[in-house]
This record gives sequence, structure tokens and C-alpha cells, in this order.
Amino acid sequence: MKFKSILLFIVTALMLTSCMFTEEIYINNDGSGKYALKIDMSPMMESVKDMSVKDSLKDPQVLDTVVLFSTILEENKDSISKLDADDKLIIEALKDLKLHMQVDEEKGKMLMDFNLEFTDISELKNMQEKIAKAQALNEKKKEDKGMPSTADVDYLFDGKTFERKVTLKDLSDDELEKMGQASSFMEGGIYKVIYHFESKIKSVSFKNAQISSDKKTMSIEVSMDSLIKNPKLLDFKVNLK
Repeated sequence: MKFKSILLFIVTALMLTSCMFTEEIYINNDGSGKYALKIDMSPMMESVKDMSVKDSLKDPQVLDTVVLFSTILEENKDSISKLDADDKLIIEALKDLKLHMQVDEEKGKMLMDFNLEFTDISELKNMQEKIAKAQALNEKKKEDKGMPSTADVDYLFDGKTFERKVTLKDLSDDELEKMGQASSFMEGGIYKVIYHFESKIKSVSFKNAQISSDKKTMSIEVSMDSLIKNPKLLDFKVNLK
């Protein structure tokens, strides 16, 4: 699958209603771990299937593939070399990212699973924004940045305290209007975070966080439209024993 097609899937996913977004991180005591962003667009696929007229001459699309972003970057190294320093850093930050895509039109299934192993959790800063910016660069739309990012999302961990730190950005009136429109598009969508730790959890600042029976996993679920309106909903700390 071509770079342009892959990134089109990504951006489309970020603008669809009734999708389930799951941000899952495994965090080791030394700060290393595994990151995954899972996007389930199956409800959208089911809606499209129900509304569309079936074409008996066309076989339903079935796709199950793993895409290595390192390969994509190698294939596009000539165009990447012409970017300015900041844009190069954005693209190169995705070199270890893997994307597993599964599509089955007949079953109404569409899943995207981004995976990254990291040595330090600071590597995850603004990961979703990096992916979106890569798409804008590929489409050569520097003057049209599309959906604005409303906040910086950073991850901090010192072995005892984990923090998902959200810092709001100053937005123009046009950007605020775009975010209001996005909120209505995302109605019915869910954003879920699941974090796994090696040590047991002592406390979580998020009031309704769910803690597993072994005290090593926590999960939070919020609606996408409320998260777009207030990104600081997912600004919280986890204290470990």
C-alpha cells in the first residue's frame, strides 16, 4: 500500500463518528515500554454497508497487512531530504512505528493498530500530532494544516509517578471554529486509555479511573466530543507503590 493511501486512512479515521480510539501503554520501571494506538472503525463500516447498494460483481475488500514506517521513509528519502529541519524531525520520529491494518467489508470490520517500542517515555510526546503532520507534509499542504492541535500531550515517569500532562495551546478564532465543527463530527466516538505498570498502583488523580484486581493496570474512558472540547480531561497522575 502506498504512503499516500496509508496516511489517507489515518486522517479519515480521525474524522469519523462512532469510532473507538484506544491508547494503550506498557510502562516498565526503567521508563521503557510499548505504545499502541488502536482505532476501531467497524461501526462506521457497518453503517456504510447498510446504506450502500451491494455490487454483485465486486468482491468485498479484505485486507490484513503490517506496514513498517521505516520502509516508507526509505522509499521517500529523496523528498524527505528536501524538508526543513523541523519537518524532518517530525517524519523521522515515526521511523520505528508499525501499522497493522485489518479490513473486511463483508464482516463490517476496519481496525488500525499503531505500535511503537520506546526506550524513554518522552519519545511519545505528541505522537498523534506527529502522524497528522506527516500526512500534511506528504500532501504538500503546509499552508493548510487542517485540523489544529489544541494541546501538547507529554508523558512523564520517574519510576514512582506517571503523568499524562496536557498543555493547552492558544488558538485563533478560525482554529476554535474548526474544533467546534470537529466536536460535532466525533459525537458517539469513545477515547480510552489503558496503562500497564510493573509496580502496583497506589492512586490515580482521575476520579473515575478503573483499576485492575492486581493493581497494575488502569483504564479511563471518555467521549471523543468532550475530549475535543476539553483535552485536559485526560490530564492526570498515577502514583505507584
